[in-house]
Amino acid sequence: MDTKVICFFAILSQAAALLTSPPRIVKQPTVEELLFQVAQPGEVDKPFIIECEAEGEPAPKYRWIKNGKPFEYTSYDNRISQQPGRGTLVVSRPRDEDLGQYQCFAYNEWGTATSNSVFVRKAELNSFKDTDGPQTIITAQEGLPFKLTCNPPDGHPSPNVYWMLQGEQGQLKTINNSRMTLDPEGNLWFSNVTRYDASVDYAYTCAAKSVFRNEYKLGNKVYLQVQQTGISPTLNKHEPVRQYTTRRVEKAWRGKKVELYCIYGGTPLPQVVWKKDGRTILSSQRITQDNYGKTLVIKRSGYEDQGTYTCEISNGVGQAQSYSIQLNVEAAPFFIEEPQFQNLAEGETATIHCKAGGTPEPQITWVHNGKPIEQAEPNPRRQVTPNSIVITDLVKKDTGNYGCNATNSNGYVYKDIYINVQSIPPEIKEGPENLTKVDGSEAVLKCRVFGAPKPIVRWMRDDVDVTGGKYNITPEGDLVIRDVSYTDVGTYQCYAKNKFGEKSAFGSLTVKKRTVITDKPEHYEVSAGAAATFRCNANADDSLRLEIVWLNDGQPIDFDSQPRFRMTNDYSLLISDTSELDSGEYTCIARTPIDEARAQATLTVQDKPNPPALDGIECHEKVATLRWHSMGDNRAPILRYSIQFNTSFTPDTWLEATDAVPAIDTAWTLSLSPWANYTFRVVAWNKVGASTPSKHSDVCTTQPDVPYKNPDNVEGKGRDPTNMVISWSKMPQIEHNGPGFYYQVSWRRNISGTPWSEQPVRDWALSELLVPNTPTFQPYRIKVIAVNSKGTSNVAPVEVIGWSGEDTPLQAPANFSLVQVTTGNTALLSWNPVPAESVRGHFKGYKIQTWVDGDEDRLKEVLVKSDASSALVSVFKPFKKNNARILVYNGRFNGPPSETLSFVTPEGKPGTVKSFEVYPIGSSAMLLKWDKPMDENGVLTGYKIYYQKVSGTSLGPLQERKKEIDPKFDRAKLAGLEPNTKYRIEIRAKTKAGEGDKYYVEQTTKAMVNAVPDIPVFEASTLPAKEGSAHILVRWLPSLDGHAGTHFIAWYRLKGHPDWLNSNEITEDDYVVLTGLEPGQVYEVKVTAHDGEYFSTSEVMEVDTTTGKLYPVIMREEAMATAGWFIGVMVALAFLVLVLVAVCVARRNRGGKYDVHDRELAHGRTDYPDAGFHEYTHPLDSKSRHSMSSGTKPGPESDTDSMAEYGEGETGRFTEDGSFIGQYVPGARVLPPAPPAPAAAPAPQPPTYV
Repeated sequence: MDTKVICFFAILSQAAALLTSPPRIVKQPTVEELLFQVAQPGEVDKPFIIECEAEGEPAPKYRWIKNGKPFEYTSYDNRISQQPGRGTLVVSRPRDEDLGQYQCFAYNEWGTATSNSVFVRKAELNSFKDTDGPQTIITAQEGLPFKLTCNPPDGHPSPNVYWMLQGEQGQLKTINNSRMTLDPEGNLWFSNVTRYDASVDYAYTCAAKSVFRNEYKLGNKVYLQVQQTGISPTLNKHEPVRQYTTRRVEKAWRGKKVELYCIYGGTPLPQVVWKKDGRTILSSQRITQDNYGKTLVIKRSGYEDQGTYTCEISNGVGQAQSYSIQLNVEAAPFFIEEPQFQNLAEGETATIHCKAGGTPEPQITWVHNGKPIEQAEPNPRRQVTPNSIVITDLVKKDTGNYGCNATNSNGYVYKDIYINVQSIPPEIKEGPENLTKVDGSEAVLKCRVFGAPKPIVRWMRDDVDVTGGKYNITPEGDLVIRDVSYTDVGTYQCYAKNKFGEKSAFGSLTVKKRTVITDKPEHYEVSAGAAATFRCNANADDSLRLEIVWLNDGQPIDFDSQPRFRMTNDYSLLISDTSELDSGEYTCIARTPIDEARAQATLTVQDKPNPPALDGIECHEKVATLRWHSMGDNRAPILRYSIQFNTSFTPDTWLEATDAVPAIDTAWTLSLSPWANYTFRVVAWNKVGASTPSKHSDVCTTQPDVPYKNPDNVEGKGRDPTNMVISWSKMPQIEHNGPGFYYQVSWRRNISGTPWSEQPVRDWALSELLVPNTPTFQPYRIKVIAVNSKGTSNVAPVEVIGWSGEDTPLQAPANFSLVQVTTGNTALLSWNPVPAESVRGHFKGYKIQTWVDGDEDRLKEVLVKSDASSALVSVFKPFKKNNARILVYNGRFNGPPSETLSFVTPEGKPGTVKSFEVYPIGSSAMLLKWDKPMDENGVLTGYKIYYQKVSGTSLGPLQERKKEIDPKFDRAKLAGLEPNTKYRIEIRAKTKAGEGDKYYVEQTTKAMVNAVPDIPVFEASTLPAKEGSAHILVRWLPSLDGHAGTHFIAWYRLKGHPDWLNSNEITEDDYVVLTGLEPGQVYEVKVTAHDGEYFSTSEVMEVDTTTGKLYPVIMREEAMATAGWFIGVMVALAFLVLVLVAVCVARRNRGGKYDVHDRELAHGRTDYPDAGFHEYTHPLDSKSRHSMSSGTKPGPESDTDSMAEYGEGETGRFTEDGSFIGQYVPGARVLPPAPPAPAAAPAPQPPTYV
């Protein structure tokens, strides 16, 4: 128990040691003066306070001095009190005697703190002198500079003085005029006086205002009379004259506002340009111009503002003037290095630094516990210099307050601090936390310690000191780890120690993957109204939640309140309907709870320029000079200006005066026409477009004059054979140049000595004159002159040759004949020329008209020059009877046609097919469909198919389909293509004249699909054949929507026969002809569609080779095999086979031969032992080996898809006995029963020979 008590008191003792300290001023009076108001009779008192508050332990007490003597506020009848627990004085009823210099002292047993010294002064504003005197009337000369003098009242602080206009009823009106300027002394300067400055309803009044008291006083009224000169204001000009300027050498104070005045009078108003040390001053946030450029304002002056300031003044009259001001900058003292509070332990050394600047250079004095240090108790361990105090080997009684006071002629600066000598073991006030950081960042593990003497801090990880390199321990004790990596993960120990003890604290560091922006936004430049998109994407540690935030100029974008801004699913920022105000910097922040990454991009929204502002126009007799300035280009540089004008003739129409004024020009001289009222406006152009026009200029009026030109486009021609119409372009009113405008029209025959005929046309809006009774097609000389009340135009008229009216040509060209037919479209024609006089007009040439029978109402015309007697005409239709005739034509009429010439053209190349469609089937083929050409131009002999790969915008080599297509076909298959590949496929019709124009489409093959093809659909029909043979055409109709497969095989057998025969794999075509069949029989036909190892089987169709009738039958062979009727049929068929065998044996015994069998022997076929059907296992001949995928047929193969090969119209490849070469079909063979219906899993295929 005793031990616990002892520890408790030890802790209390230690806590007391920690809490004791000298006073520290936390609130004090300002260095500037402190103003107060004394209530006037009838007013309410306005209290004020003089602040003083300090901290310390024990709590400090306070005392004040006034004017250097102790100040006892309790002796002031309760007007002055001190706030409880503070030193602040409260003056509740201010009086004049409260004026004085005040200073506060806060003290306890450890020291005395000293506050600033403040001068407390009364604020007042006196009245103007003689305010009850008579009203003043002053006369000023129009056009000359003038000054209204003001004698403002006294007051403190100095009142603000300005001039106002005061009405008869006392109403006040401010003055804001570029010609009127107020100087610092309160005088109002007129740069020049105008008649409008005269006092009519208002008088000029000088006013003084106290900002502190919120009070103003008015002076006497001044009535201004203006003596007019009688001279036009534009002619009443005076060169600049100095009115008020700042003195030649001016002083400014650092950090304070400076105003330099340069007020000059003159007419026109002088313009002022400010320069510093010879360089023009540009306005900024710190340096501006006031009073329309007459005052230069520096808001917060600094040493860098010292120099020579020159104002240059000019108004275009007399010599330009200038005035220079040398500005010197002084400064009240300011701290360069402030003294700091210090908590130290016994035996340590205390060093107080104090360094101050200012102009003039300040003097530094030291204060100790409220007294000059010279009056302090001597201390041999203390060394005092102007800039420092050093106390070595500290003891407890060295605790106290020290103050540094820097003073010059412009003021002072003071700071009071203390040295607190303590003996305290280490305490960790703020220890390290468990930090989570990302790699590459900086980690700060805090360890804020307190103790006296100051503890030494060490950092360890796993009991090993960490220091140097990337590790840094700050003076405060924190551990800073730069460029954190995964190797820095672990537990860290902060260890603090001084001679009174030691202390430790622990924290950990975890490292995560750093957030990185992978797709940064890029700078964007758009026109207003367009959309802008900024992309942003990032990667972060998987364990951290990633958030994307967008800023606009540093502020988060509120997507709810700004619907034009939208963040898409991929975090992109989309700004729709952009405007110029959207321009700025956009920042993408990829943020996790522990780090963030930023990327910025700038959006520049360019818009049309703002309308220019007109500065004026100078009107002269024949020209005008227009001046303007730009009002902003909206982020797209101005490229040029255009100037538009209108006149009183067309007040609602603006015409282009010029559209190529360079962007650097802001003035342009324009020509004016006489007798017009002009107004102008300017339009600015940038790459976005044109600005709205500026306001229009003042009106420029010109005097009348004779016309400066005559009408343009004068010509003469007749409307019928007995007249001539003289026409011209009417002259707009702007070209009339005066009143009484009309046209003087003159004409005469183009025969020497013929007199002129004249006729005035008084209506300026007319543009033609009809001259009647003229001979047919004769030349005339014509001129039209512009005339007004001032006379005829000042340029000679241009005489032109016109012609009277034309008539119908009299003759048709003779001997119109066919010389040669060169192609199906072209023929050479000739004729005898007609005499020129028979044309009776301008001989324009010949017209050759062509047509074919039945198209007489759709003539084609070919125009031929007038000097030709033959022409090669290329508009005939091939392979048709063409008709042609020729006639002459002049400017108005066609002549009679010649006799009609008829001839037949040879075949030509056909036109394009009417339509062409391509459908992908399977993954390697296309089904092509087309309609034959509208213009066959002959007998079609076939179609050619070409194709090439398409890769982006490039094309592969052109390839040709192997077989030409029969002209009767309108569909075909194109095979051997690559899966999932785009192709350009073209078709050309063909005649004997060659291939016609191409028609192409682009289509993409399907991707490779491992699946069972759709149930195939097909059609079958018989083909004509020689007697004793029959053929069946099988056409596969692949599905265009589903999975059709890549190729097919046709299967057939005599109805009732158990074994199926099949064709080869048909890969290149969509049809196959089954040949060598018996006529007069019914065959069962089916199709299998294949794709790789998958296939599917169609329904069975019956085909009668006698009638060609088709009998679709749905057969499921495994079901039929068990049907009773099927068994009966099979028995009957077996009987017929036996009969057939007997007949054959009998015939063979008679020496006859079975034709097919003999031909098989001729090809090397022999009978095989009765061990099954050897067709399944042995090829028909050496040419029969092929793969199903290749689709190659054995034996000779034609290069055309022609039905003629199968006996249509000619014998084709039939032998004398009518049998078909190749027996049935090349590669035909007998197979086992048909494969089962398709299943999901791969099914066995019909056998393939390899």
